[in-house]
Amino acid sequence: MFGLLRHLFKLQFLFVVAAVLAGFYHTEIRQFLRRHTDDYLNQGGIPVAFQADDEVGTLFTPAELAQFNGEQEGRPLYLALLGSVFDVSRGIKHYGSGCSYNFFVGRDASVSFISGDFDSYDPETADDVLTLKPEDLLGLVGWRDFYEKDYIYKGRLIGRFYDDRGQRTTYHHKFLELLQQAQDAKRQADELRARYPGCNIEWSESQGTRVWCTNTSGDGKERSWIGHPRKLYSRGNKNFQCACVPASELDEIDAGGGNVAHADAMLKPYDNCEPRAQECFYRV
Repeated sequence: MFGLLRHLFKLQFLFVVAAVLAGFYHTEIRQFLRRHTDDYLNQGGIPVAFQADDEVGTLFTPAELAQFNGEQEGRPLYLALLGSVFDVSRGIKHYGSGCSYNFFVGRDASVSFISGDFDSYDPETADDVLTLKPEDLLGLVGWRDFYEKDYIYKGRLIGRFYDDRGQRTTYHHKFLELLQQAQDAKRQADELRARYPGCNIEWSESQGTRVWCTNTSGDGKERSWIGHPRKLYSRGNKNFQCACVPASELDEIDAGGGNVAHADAMLKPYDNCEPRAQECFYRV
């Protein structure tokens, strides 16, 4: 008899604990159940684990995230970047009320990390990053890596980058495509700089701009050859930079009209400069 009562009391205790936990964590439980129920239905009745490239964490609506802007005493400081939410409370001297980066707290203002505009906030455009330059997208990812390293990741913001299940949106996938293109372009540019180091450059009123090559021009590392100045045009760029080209490649490049079979680059000689000169002068 007493054994049965102890069993019943144990079950009752477990039900009470479950009810308490459900009260405290109802949002997380609802999100968990919704994800796994949807996965179950999508897989034809076969339950599968939720797949993600990193931790989902807590899902925030913009209104919920706005509550962590430092105006309510006792609440931590949260900001979002590219839809990822971070706790920056330990950086209160930077993100606290009246501090330089307080503009970012309680919202996703990704564009301002690039524009430097801390005066105006438009929720319709503040995290719309697809129109930024490729190098700016790389800069944003650099900022995100910084927050992942130095601050606490909390979750995802429901909106432009993540849906209400914490999964990437179509917009997010488009961002990743552009980011990949930017990374590819940077890698190609780095390879070009390694293959054709930059020139030394100086300007004077009497001579204009002088460009010349040495065996350490460009990155300062000594190499076995000096090279000859050429105007280097990279893909999609109307402007050029001065590059030092090894003598062994000049005949092939000049015969091909300046085309380089490397990242669609173009190498053109400077006007009024001898083909094998190691310095050239020009005026803009």
